[in-house]
Amino acid sequence: MQNKIEFFLFNLLSFLLTRFSLGVARKFATLLAAFFYFFIPLRKSVAIKNLRLVFPEYTEKKLNQILYCSYINFFIVLIEIFYMRVIEQEELKSMVKIKKPELIRESLRKDKGLLFLSAHFGNWEILAASTALTIGIPYSIIVKPLRNNLVDKFMNTMRCKWGNKVVRMGVSVKDIYRELLNKNVVALVADQRAAEGSLKIPFFGRETSVFFGPATLSVKTGAPILLGIAVRQNDFSYEVDLKEIKIEDNLSEDQKIESITKEYIRQLELIIRKNPEQWLWFHDRWKH
Repeated sequence: MQNKIEFFLFNLLSFLLTRFSLGVARKFATLLAAFFYFFIPLRKSVAIKNLRLVFPEYTEKKLNQILYCSYINFFIVLIEIFYMRVIEQEELKSMVKIKKPELIRESLRKDKGLLFLSAHFGNWEILAASTALTIGIPYSIIVKPLRNNLVDKFMNTMRCKWGNKVVRMGVSVKDIYRELLNKNVVALVADQRAAEGSLKIPFFGRETSVFFGPATLSVKTGAPILLGIAVRQNDFSYEVDLKEIKIEDNLSEDQKIESITKEYIRQLELIIRKNPEQWLWFHDRWKH
């Protein structure tokens, strides 16, 4: 019953907001952010704890300013996801500006498939949908199932609307390998908390458990990795500066995996420091 009530409210909000233009609907993000920030502070304590760990030099006022803007960012992302049900294909493509899009096709010419690695930054859902449309090649998106199966179904419908495919995290690793062996683009994010015994990499000066799955896939299959993170601009478009994370030949497999993961974390930290309000701080990233 809880899932049905949550989905009803989720779907109702989606229906109401999509009655307006996207530009007008985005303005509601500030109202929703203020309401949740002050009256229903979901995961606020987790987010402020993360911000204190990452920016110990900032005042409480500065940290709370970033947090408030993070709420706004979250609701902008949510509203834009709602709009994926009604938005025209050309408008969606125009929302994301990719620097050096030719890197995707160049990487695929290696005939090893491609790992498109991103993060919960800006709008990662729009990023996957728009870039796949722009280059005309569908993505196989690795997703973690949501607790609410009805919302999960809604999200996957949006993800697949323009030809992308969903591969659920937790399925046999062979399924993900198969996507790469079939020369497909596998898109995934790897910035959330990994298991306690996982590989630890310095992230904002703290030894942090990180996912090394993308690096392992790359090393085992030879698939190149492109890092692409959508940074929201003042006009609500997104810019993506694609970067290849290269593998050094003179390293062992384990060293290659660690080197790739370190570079991903290093690049992610640089981007977060420039626009901290656009990262998803509500996840308990440093739980262990």
